[in-house]
Order: sequence, then structure tokens, then C-alpha cells
Amino acid sequence: MIPEFPGLKPLGAEDHNALAEAYHVHSPATCDANPASLFMWRDCQGPMLTRIRGNLCILMRCHAESHYFLEPYGRQNLVDTVRTCLRNVGLVSRVQAQVAAKLSPEEFEIDRQRDTFDYIYRVQTLAELKGKQFDGKRNHIRRFARDHPDYKFRPLELSHLRRAAALFEAWSSARENGNSSSRASASLNHDCQRRALERAFEGYAQLGLIGGAIVAAGEMQGFVVASRGAGNSVIAHFCYANAELPGIYQTLLWEACRKLFSSFTHLNMEEDLGIAGLRKTKLSWHPLRLEEKFGITLRSPGGRLLKPRSEGHTDSEVEMSVPTVNAPLPSRGEPEPFDDSIIL
Repeated sequence: MIPEFPGLKPLGAEDHNALAEAYHVHSPATCDANPASLFMWRDCQGPMLTRIRGNLCILMRCHAESHYFLEPYGRQNLVDTVRTCLRNVGLVSRVQAQVAAKLSPEEFEIDRQRDTFDYIYRVQTLAELKGKQFDGKRNHIRRFARDHPDYKFRPLELSHLRRAAALFEAWSSARENGNSSSRASASLNHDCQRRALERAFEGYAQLGLIGGAIVAAGEMQGFVVASRGAGNSVIAHFCYANAELPGIYQTLLWEACRKLFSSFTHLNMEEDLGIAGLRKTKLSWHPLRLEEKFGITLRSPGGRLLKPRSEGHTDSEVEMSVPTVNAPLPSRGEPEPFDDSIIL
């Protein structure tokens, strides 16, 4: 059972139904509160659940960021709920525009969080790739098909876990070799993504995940994992491939939109995290829109901003009951759905 505030509990398998129901009712356009995403990344993000004034609230305990609440699930006493969150943690993050618009700028500081904006695409547009703007994508797809005439796009199955894990390790190793200046962060990034991928396969059916894989020369060369989002949308959570095969990422997304995502109208490819190459890649697919998100902080009566908790604060400094987490929580890292070395 999810406790009333100030009690909190770590997200567990027993919370899936309550979280899924709240998500369905709340129907956010953003990816952050997606139940599948929260469960997959829970080892790195440390989500804690509580109820405040009838709303389900999620505290994120990422190691590399100040702790923050996501926007409340529900609309009961919204302003009071946000105010309670801010008085205890200092930041409500990844807030949708329509929620931020209900908050008074005289009491709340509302800042755009560009690095967290979600990229929203029409599935049909990416399945057809019509027009001059997609010339480069079509050329890469044709090259891949020419180089690998036997390739197939197949449903991803649990039996593919070992090969998918090997693909991820190869992808991660290639990226680390190319980013020697950030080996420490790359290590955390690797561990975080590896564990999230393991969580995805562990709960594949329960989380309602869907996936597809490209098989060429008898081997899996790339795969994508996604889940249903709000409305008739789908959220792509993972996309890894053998980057030594030119055109594979373009082919993988194109095939996924044609065959795996065909029953959905919109595709959410999550945020770019402020990574320049990833931003350029996602923009090159010509999104329908960027789903804006905002960070909310509380102003003091005198107009001064009350700052969020710093990473160095201890849980005892926060007026809430937060269970102890035994292991340090690495940052979510960079769950890049496309290799940012491939810029078209």
C-alpha cells in the first residue's frame, strides 16, 4: 500500500497496478512518469511513492542530481500538493506545460528545462519517410539493404536477452573508447543502462513492453524496446545496434515504425539530456513537436528563491520519512535511442 505523506515507500512490483491506473487517468504526454520507464530505471533513479492530498506523488532519488518530485498524478488540490513537495525537497521537475500554467509565478519560479523536452513524431511520417527532408535517411536504408539483402525485422523475444546484452556491451565499449575524458561517468552510465535493460527483460510481459530486432547474417544486429504511452502513443526506451553496419539505426527505426508501432499514431523518443550530438540526431528526424517540461521551485514570502536540496544534504535534513537505500544510486545516464555518431 502506498503511504500517506510524509511516509514514502520504494517503488516495487506490488505497486504496478496502482501506478498503471494512475498513469492512465493522469495521461501525461511526457515520458518521465511512464510506469514501464520508472520500473526499468528504478535502480538508478530510486523512485519513492507517497500520497499527498489525494494525489500519487513520486520522489526521484538520483545520485547525480538533487532529489526532486515529478509532477503529481492527479489534480486534487494541485497547488497545495506542489507546495508541500517543494517545502520538503525544493524541486518539482519535468512538469508539463498545462500543469505549470496553473501555478502562480508570484509564488513559484517556473523554468523551462530544455534538456528534458520529449521529441514527439508521427509514426506514419517515419514509416513512409516521404519528401526531400528524408533523402539522407532513405539513402542509408537503401545502403543497409544493399549490404545485407537477407536482413529481417523480427519481434523481440525473451530468448534474445543474451544477444541483446552482448550488443549493448559492444555498443557501450565503443562509446567509452571514443570518450576517454569521461571514463568515470561512462562507467556509471554503463551500469545504469545495463541494469535498466535487465529490468526490462525481467518484467517484459508485466510492463507491457514491445520490441523488435534486426537480424542479418544469422545474428541480431540491433533491437528496440518500447511501451505504450498516453493516448495512442508509444515510447521508445532503448535502441541499440551494431554501429559498424552503416545505415542500421535508420533501418531499425524505419522498420519499427512500419511494423512494430503501426497501431500507434505518435512516437515519443524521450529527451536528449543536453547532449549535442543526440539533439542533432533527434532533430534530424523532424519531430512533430517538442513536449516542453518545466522545473518548479518555491519563492519565499520576500520573493527570494528557496533552492532545491544539494547532493550533499542528508535525508535527516528533509522533513519526510525516506527509507534507507543500501547502495548508492548512479545517475540515469544517457539512454540514447540512436548512436549520436551517426548524424545525417
